Amino acid sequence: MNKAPIHLSGLNGLRAIAAISVVIGHVFQDTFGNWGISGLHLPIFKGGVTLFFVISGFLITYLLLQEKKKINDVKIGAFYMRRILRIWPIYYLYILVCIAVLAFMGLSDTILTEKLWWYLFFAANIPFLSATGIPMIVHFWSIGVEEQFYLFWPWLAKFSKRYLIPIICFVGIVWFSMKLGSWVAFTNKSLIYKFFNVTKFHCMMLGALGAVLYDKKNKYYIRIFSNKIGQIIVWLLFLLSGVWGDYVPAIIREEVIAVMSLFLITGQVCSSSFINLENKACDYVGKISYGIYVIHPLLIFVSSYAYRMLEITLPTWLQAIGIYIYVILATILVANLSYHYVEKPFLKLKNRFAIVKSQNSIKK
Repeated sequence: MNKAPIHLSGLNGLRAIAAISVVIGHVFQDTFGNWGISGLHLPIFKGGVTLFFVISGFLITYLLLQEKKKINDVKIGAFYMRRILRIWPIYYLYILVCIAVLAFMGLSDTILTEKLWWYLFFAANIPFLSATGIPMIVHFWSIGVEEQFYLFWPWLAKFSKRYLIPIICFVGIVWFSMKLGSWVAFTNKSLIYKFFNVTKFHCMMLGALGAVLYDKKNKYYIRIFSNKIGQIIVWLLFLLSGVWGDYVPAIIREEVIAVMSLFLITGQVCSSSFINLENKACDYVGKISYGIYVIHPLLIFVSSYAYRMLEITLPTWLQAIGIYIYVILATILVANLSYHYVEKPFLKLKNRFAIVKSQNSIKK
């Protein structure tokens, strides 16, 4: 075992930004709750989920590469045990809580029996395609996509030696080509196109490609993606993507965000970004970012229901700002409790299956 866990600088900070941006984007979405006022939609970064995908592809691949260097192999069983212990406990607990809340509010048994199994088997991206997901857990589509990615990616990393980069490029290009082809053949409203657009394996592959090039210390990759001027431009575009995002053709919008995400990741791990996310606040919020992502819809749903009962008469813009602040702080608080009392015991157990330990996924 390595004595010192691997630490990739600023990665938890990017997780924190991704998590908070997702929460902000969902606060006034009707899917999650109705506050009884017209929302104040903030024109900030709207690609939090895509950023999560690229980070996941980068970190998982980098750790697999270090494991392969250390023992000349990838232990598939240990990999899946680590994923199970990290993802499953809070995932299934949250589903149980949401079922109880929905039942209390009179949700029909038909909705639960017809759709619930998609969520139980990490296939929530399927009902998401037709906008028929279960309230409060509809956002689990992205966790389903990640779990599906894990079904094949560690095997490729295990058996690919010199050809890992070509394989990554092949899978990523083929997946994007399928997305483009389905858009041309069936229009952007078809379920086939939506499947390839939602199931963003190619975005995770982009993160994986970045991890391989970073591990190899590829000078061209590092020179381009950690360039200080490029970092400034990407951060500005990143923060204002809520303004310009709608002007980018939908067919490539997520791919543009994914490339920007890789710029941000590289700038942080190479310590070349003018924005330094390596601090205690960002690190901690990043550590609990999974809980933030999982829990926030339930808080929005319940809080918005209670808020309508109060019949507050303050100016709408003031109410909206207060709601944003409340939801962010409340979500962080509950995620913190979840981390300490639900997730942390399983993380300690997960650590027993770690061939290579990472400070980006372990809270001491």
